Amino acid sequence: MELRDQTVLVTGANGFVGTYVVQRLREEGMRVRALVRRPEARAELEQQGVETFLGELTDARAVEAAVRGARYVVHCAATGTTELAEARRVNVEATAIVTEAALAARCERFVHISTIAVYPFRNRADVVEEDTPLATEGDAYALTKVEAERVVNAVAARGLRTVIFRPAVILGVHPTSTWGTRIPALIAAGQFPHVDGGRTLLGFLHISSLVESVVRALRTHEAVGQTFNIIDGHTEWHRYTGFFSKGALPSLPPEQAPDFLSFRGSFSIEKARRVLGFVPRDLFDSSMDEIVRSPQ
Repeated sequence: MELRDQTVLVTGANGFVGTYVVQRLREEGMRVRALVRRPEARAELEQQGVETFLGELTDARAVEAAVRGARYVVHCAATGTTELAEARRVNVEATAIVTEAALAARCERFVHISTIAVYPFRNRADVVEEDTPLATEGDAYALTKVEAERVVNAVAARGLRTVIFRPAVILGVHPTSTWGTRIPALIAAGQFPHVDGGRTLLGFLHISSLVESVVRALRTHEAVGQTFNIIDGHTEWHRYTGFFSKGALPSLPPEQAPDFLSFRGSFSIEKARRVLGFVPRDLFDSSMDEIVRSPQ
């Protein structure tokens, strides 16, 4: 499907994932729009040729104005807050508003960026596929991302053409990157624990692999109505923390650590390979070098 000159709205365009999605879609020659909350956030996007709309994602009128006339929507906006009420406002209520607006505007495709955090992790050692039952307990982020997927699927049942991505730990450079900025600071301060000496497993994904998958989802008819795990590979946690730690990290038993730190399984990407032609790349070391060398 030809994307050049097609209009796409990207939510969360100033954030880590949104920034890279905007850049990639501009490279495809698309007409990119963004809905931003702060007036000062508009300048950088407009310098890139992005059309900006000012407003909150929870403001239905602002969202409707931004979506009107767009053929595609890529919904990247999310919050990792620990406050359940705020997480629901941003991750669930805003998703409901954006999906409804996209349905009303008869958008051709709605791509929703979810997360592998929707799966239960504790002491898991099996292969996790897209039909694996989702978490029913956990932190605010995980629970509200599960709820957001249900919102997307409910609107899809009424005719919205959706694609859901569940990316692994996303590696890349940006001031708001969780795994490139915030967690490294915690590790350097000795405030990030290990389980079993860091020999449990993390699934990782470079940001470039995710944005390439977004482009493929916009182009591929067979992607409609599907959910995909998107992962470049798996590695042990100590390989990640070792780039930032300045000494031994605290070791906790699984029941006292965040659930994801006890994971020993793997995430299947066979569906993404088959439908999207996704090709995982062994980018862990180069991704970590990129983060470590970043001046931020």
